[in-house]
Amino acid sequence: MMDVMYQLTFFLALTILAILITIFVFAVSLLGRATEAAAKAEKERLAERKENNAREMAAIKEDIEKGEASGQIPTKLIQKLKELGKEDKKFEKKIDSIKKAPELLTVKGGVVPAAASLLGALILSGAAWHLSNIQILIWRVPVFIWILALAAIGYSISRIYRCLGVIEGVAITSEEAALMREIKAFERALKEIEQEKKPELKLKFRGKQPPFHMRADTEMSLELQLSLNKGDVAEYPAVHLLAPPGFNFPDRKTYVLSPSHDYANYIGTIWQPETVIRGLVCDHTITIKAPSKAGSFRIAYYTFCKGYQGKPTEIEVIVE
Repeated sequence: MMDVMYQLTFFLALTILAILITIFVFAVSLLGRATEAAAKAEKERLAERKENNAREMAAIKEDIEKGEASGQIPTKLIQKLKELGKEDKKFEKKIDSIKKAPELLTVKGGVVPAAASLLGALILSGAAWHLSNIQILIWRVPVFIWILALAAIGYSISRIYRCLGVIEGVAITSEEAALMREIKAFERALKEIEQEKKPELKLKFRGKQPPFHMRADTEMSLELQLSLNKGDVAEYPAVHLLAPPGFNFPDRKTYVLSPSHDYANYIGTIWQPETVIRGLVCDHTITIKAPSKAGSFRIAYYTFCKGYQGKPTEIEVIVE
């Protein structure tokens, strides 16, 4: 009967050794993630401990102040100090276990101890099996050797169990990280689609191009062309054309900007075409009249539509 037990123990150790090799091959691929996860966990633990220490120190300070007022050390304070000492020891053990966790996925920390104990179990169980067939030996000798083999197998199983625990934690972390990456990628894709759909207006001048040259007190026609740079449809489009004081837009409705505006006291006029559709352009002509004073001036324009606000673009006008 014992011969069968020795044989089973031998083959059990052999099977676990084969499983260990498979686990190690998988564990190596997770070593980097395990190291990263350990560093993150250590950082979180330290932050948590720092917060707890601050809270405990505030409570101890309050107790000390009460003790100074009463002239004796409160029993509650002594108890708190003892509890803090115990918590520090527990915290150090947790930090130590966090640091050592990735080692279980390495050759030195994970494979060698478990494999060595399994090889020892194979040798011991084989020896017990062999010695059981020698009649002159006391039956306790092979049994004792067999117990040592079982102990070696138990040790190796405990090491494998701890290794699997690290793998499980890293696998869950990796799965969560992968999910977060997918969510972020999806959010980025949505933002890119939204940005692509958002309209962006483009204003060009046909015919004469800036810088414009004009004579004092004369008029010039500005030929505008509005189109879409991005998006499919621009709803409620508008072009605001601004000119400094002294200029004018004959036969058009105008407005004057406030003194606090970036273009203080500039005269403005608005061109509001109908909906601008991608692939089509809207043409318009605005007449501008130069002041009686010669010089170099800056006119500006803005483009607007639903969901889009363009930046001001300045154009030089030279009045001669």
